Amino acid sequence: MPPEDETHSAGWPPPADRRSPDETGTGAVDPWARSAPELLPLDDEDPTPAAVIAAAHSAAPPDDEQPTAPLAGYAPSQVEQPTLPLAGHAPPMESTFVPPPAPMPPVSAAPAGLPAPPVSAPAGHPAPPVSAVPGGYPVSGTPVGHPAFPASGVPGGYPAGWPPPPSLPPLRPRRRWGRLLAILAFMLVVVCLIVGGLAVLAFPWLKNRIDGAGPTGAPSPGPNAPFATRQAWIKDRIGTALTTQGRALLAGDEAGYLSVVDTAAPQVLDGMRTQFRSLRAMRVAGWTEEPSNPTPVSAEGGEQWSTELRGTPCFVTPTCAKAGARSQTRWRIRDGRAWLIEWKPVAEQPSPHPWQVAELVADAGERTVVATTPEYAGELPTLLAEAEKAAKVADRFARADAVPSRYVVYYAGPDEWRRWFTWSPGDTVSGVALRVSVDRWELMLYDDNITPEVLGGVLRHELTHAASLAGPFKDGDTMWWLHEGLAEYALMDGGRVRDYLRLPAIRQLVEDGWNGDVEFANPAKGTKGWIVSARYGISALAVRHLADRFGEARLVEFFHKVVHDGVTVPVAARETLGVEWPDLERECADFIRHSVA
Repeated sequence: MPPEDETHSAGWPPPADRRSPDETGTGAVDPWARSAPELLPLDDEDPTPAAVIAAAHSAAPPDDEQPTAPLAGYAPSQVEQPTLPLAGHAPPMESTFVPPPAPMPPVSAAPAGLPAPPVSAPAGHPAPPVSAVPGGYPVSGTPVGHPAFPASGVPGGYPAGWPPPPSLPPLRPRRRWGRLLAILAFMLVVVCLIVGGLAVLAFPWLKNRIDGAGPTGAPSPGPNAPFATRQAWIKDRIGTALTTQGRALLAGDEAGYLSVVDTAAPQVLDGMRTQFRSLRAMRVAGWTEEPSNPTPVSAEGGEQWSTELRGTPCFVTPTCAKAGARSQTRWRIRDGRAWLIEWKPVAEQPSPHPWQVAELVADAGERTVVATTPEYAGELPTLLAEAEKAAKVADRFARADAVPSRYVVYYAGPDEWRRWFTWSPGDTVSGVALRVSVDRWELMLYDDNITPEVLGGVLRHELTHAASLAGPFKDGDTMWWLHEGLAEYALMDGGRVRDYLRLPAIRQLVEDGWNGDVEFANPAKGTKGWIVSARYGISALAVRHLADRFGEARLVEFFHKVVHDGVTVPVAARETLGVEWPDLERECADFIRHSVA
């Protein structure tokens, strides 16, 4: 399983006044750091974190989660019915522009002494129709059902044989206001549609309001609805509130993020505000939070339900593996909405995540995000630079389809070290890789045991765990030698074997009669510190020999076949490396003995 160990860059002896880092992350003191092979692990700490790491993996609630059985004595509360429109209110009618009638056909002059012909049609004759085409566009011709204009061009009722009437002054041509107004109306409609579409894109919550996903979108079930129906509706209301929060988080809208919190819950407001600001500092670019099936809570002040949330922030990139950050919440249902009135991160590994409980400052590079409390903000530039270099090494050992989107590294002081992730691995540990979900690991470094000289080595070791162990695997304890051997190989980063600082511990184990077996299991509790260090070192040199002989690419293929595909070591050696494992293990043992001779 992942080491929670202090590891040193090649060639550096730690200062004499520096506390010795822990070799296994749970209390075994590193002998080669202080040349003290007689030191033992602390009695109350286990040099192997396998059981705790296994407990860290908790799957998100399944999508098909069954309705929770109601609590004893539960009765659905009276709920408001959907609000009806106000009396007398009706939606505005859609208006259609009607242009003025077209000019009359030209007429002949009236006979002398006779009055001029009327401009409008004489009584008893129908007038020419006007257009009523939607959009204001005029039509040519005569509408069906209306009489046609007389062929002579004379309005009906005037005898065709009369002498021509006196000439009238020419009529001023009528302006086509109808056509112009119709065009303007059409353009206005188009502009409104465009602006409305852009508004929905810019403010996605508008679409929810339009689609009925707002607080009044899903009508509340009646008071006699079955429990499962009521529960599903409550979960939908909580989900709507979480969606509002998520969108506000990604938009940087703190007020919108806090808008789902009941104003009568000031502690929740403070906690949500801290979480919002820490996530924004860490460059959050994606966010999901899923509620479990809620359960009713007996309490005064209206209908209340509790549910556990599981949140996943993606930093810098919009997609990432799940994080499994858990929190317990309580919601008040009022006016068709869910209001957050209680919120508390779950104190069970791997929660709480640092951004749930601490104000953080952060920085990000191409492959890593580093974060700490304001007290250690001055460490961020060096931490980021070393993390970026270590990430390039770690990337070489990830499976092609499981490369972390970003490596997340937290830098902790004493208080945070004991609180974050509910880990508390001990005060002699320098760094730890924590499995926060099946596909995601995150790092935590301890300020008391980190110096610039060892920072790079610790990061290479732990980030290699985060890269190589992403995804499901079995037999973590029995494959300990391969997990740690690869991480130590990355720590060496091509350095000379004779500069490897674990050589004294390896030499002592060889001289004590080591039998040549390199497949070490996870050391048991109470194992002497120098022996733990020697086993790390032997695992590292065995992996180093595989890389030197077969190349790093085939080494990585061999690793993933064994660790993730469940292929046995002998079969993987035959299929991937083309040799029988007993022969290859003897080669590794000879290489190790030669290295410490």
